[in-house]
Amino acid sequence: MTDTSLDAHDVQHDGSAQDSPQLEAPALEREGNSQNDAAASPKPAASGNLYANVWRWHFYAGLLTAPILWIVTITGALYVFRTELTEFRDHDLLRVTPAEQRMSYEELKQVAVTAHGSSDLEALIVYPDSTRSIQFVGHHGEEGEHGPEEHKLIHIDPYSGALLGTQIAEHDFFHIVLELHRNLLLGTTGRFVTELTTCWGIILLATGVFLWWPRSKKNVGVWVPRVRGKLYAILRDWHAVTGIYVVPLLLIVTATGLFFSPLMGNAFNTTAKKAGHWPIKEWFIPPQSKPVAEGTPVATLDEIVPTFLAQSRPNDAVRIRFAESPEHAHRAFLIQDEDKNSYRSVDVDQYTGELLNVVDGSDLKLLYRVRLWAVSIHMGQIFGTPTKILALIAAVVMLALSITGLWMWWMRKPSGRTGFPRRPARSLPNWGWGIVVLCALVLPVAGVSILLVGIFDQLWGRFYNAPPPTT
Repeated sequence: MTDTSLDAHDVQHDGSAQDSPQLEAPALEREGNSQNDAAASPKPAASGNLYANVWRWHFYAGLLTAPILWIVTITGALYVFRTELTEFRDHDLLRVTPAEQRMSYEELKQVAVTAHGSSDLEALIVYPDSTRSIQFVGHHGEEGEHGPEEHKLIHIDPYSGALLGTQIAEHDFFHIVLELHRNLLLGTTGRFVTELTTCWGIILLATGVFLWWPRSKKNVGVWVPRVRGKLYAILRDWHAVTGIYVVPLLLIVTATGLFFSPLMGNAFNTTAKKAGHWPIKEWFIPPQSKPVAEGTPVATLDEIVPTFLAQSRPNDAVRIRFAESPEHAHRAFLIQDEDKNSYRSVDVDQYTGELLNVVDGSDLKLLYRVRLWAVSIHMGQIFGTPTKILALIAAVVMLALSITGLWMWWMRKPSGRTGFPRRPARSLPNWGWGIVVLCALVLPVAGVSILLVGIFDQLWGRFYNAPPPTT
């Protein structure tokens, strides 16, 4: 999930300028405005100029990132409750009525082979919960032409052996929601766009706090939003005050989203690998079975599945990936809901059914554990339902901040004009540029965009303000 907040409000958190001692917002571009509108404020010029610069960048960033922000927040809010919504939608595929006797896993495998039309099955998903169906996983498409990693889920009643239905995992609604959230269905390009939006979300939150910062002793409009008065003032209050109370939550959700990103996320992964904190042997290298004589028969599913289930916890999904070659062992990843922090890896010998290895997420080294924590926090999974609700609140507030920001701009926009803030008379002070450079180093994708926007802004200013040619 990502977030930004478009804070296009006047800094005086009051309905009228005359009874507020705080600085007014920089002038919007409209008929009759002077280049010196901001300088006309009775407050010190340096303070007003700094505010004008911050507000201008906050305004433009919020405006330009809004379309991506809406997609990311809506899809994020949906995906947080993927498990609950899928359970409701696919109840007849996922739930069964327990009976006294279960069919053997080998018999159930034959049901899956018949339904799939191929013996090319790569995984089995089972549960310690007796009311759950099981799913075999096979490649989708003609044998040998698997396409772009598409997989068929074959749902079977483990008691009756009835085929409950099949699904293509990559065609599922929530798979598409996740791809929209991560990359806008644009592949690598989309991932960079969402990373850019995420970085600007952090910048918008920081600048939003600066713009909100109380410059008087008033409470109304600063700590308490108004519910009566002019619509613009009400929107401004709810935009600013609501935003300030949830800034910590929004920062957490936004910053953890960067662990998915192509630049900063991969940089973190590379650092973890260089530090020796990447679980290559424990998780990423296929496990090895013990050497056996040629022709030794493999263990049946009825011999290996109980070994995996013996290592499961009550709410686990046990996702068993079958051995890829005669030398390999079977490996399962056990996970509770979508909480990556609950991962447990279990290896079982494909010939003897013997337990070879168990690795919990808590057994891994620090940097990779940080990555797991970040993913679970971002998805609202770290403490179950309460943090899912917090993640939902964060998504809704982020969306509301963007909508109210655009709404305020549209209300104040003069007819036939853009209503964009004018360029301040002076640039940032040196320490302000120091903060910009630091921001660019910490958030490099945003840094590149700041450079490009700055160049464009200078060129546009020279063109827009150039005197007309003489005749």
